[in-house]
Amino acid sequence: MRLTQRIPDKDHLRREVEANINARNAKAALVNWHFTSQDARRKLARLYPRSST
Repeated sequence: MRLTQRIPDKDHLRREVEANINARNAKAALVNWHFTSQDARRKLARLYPRSST
């Protein structure tokens, strides 16, 4: 999306956004969402109750 010039109307904005979405989807970028339970407990400590085990 080009932000160097003014977008004249909503229709033009919608087309620009749609083109941006299509370009991003075409790249098919992967996201690595893997993390260990220990990492999750560390980052989300307030959501994980402490066990007495």
